[in-house]
Amino acid sequence: MSRSLHLSESFVISCGTITLDIDQSKVLVIYLRKTGEYCLPKGRKDVGEQLEATAVRETYEETGYIVELLPLQLTTLATLHGNDDVRSAIPGGTTEPVAVTQRTTQGVLKIIFWYAARGDSCAIRQMHTTEQDDEDFDAVWCPMDEVVRLLTFHDDKTIAARVIEAARGGGSESKRQE
Repeated sequence: MSRSLHLSESFVISCGTITLDIDQSKVLVIYLRKTGEYCLPKGRKDVGEQLEATAVRETYEETGYIVELLPLQLTTLATLHGNDDVRSAIPGGTTEPVAVTQRTTQGVLKIIFWYAARGDSCAIRQMHTTEQDDEDFDAVWCPMDEVVRLLTFHDDKTIAARVIEAARGGGSESKRQE
């Protein structure tokens, strides 16, 4: 067993999405103009905010597209109604995180929770974004078959591939529920 303790001043929680437009076979990514990198949208959790809400908000703020969580058939260790040994797909899909990444920079642990989401690549992008002074990026809808090659970071590639595989496997509720 491995343990580490991080008090509130030594970690930050972020959330992001792998947003799919299933009908158009596209994935929403951001292009960082300054570095030429392609990555998945994500950002810091606000005080008191739920993780899922952070993922949706940050995706909107960074891309200008409204998204919603996408239930997928994924194996999870999350419990289901008191069952402590859930190691199979949840009936009807789940919007639990599809992945979590951790990295430490200058002594601060960053924990990123990743969620599957759906969006509409044909929608009009809202021009209001909350880019910070050091952020300069564009929202790009990339073909699903090209996104793994396009993304810059290995973790992003792995997470995107997993979500696309789950969505293509028929485990997603690909049609919006009215």
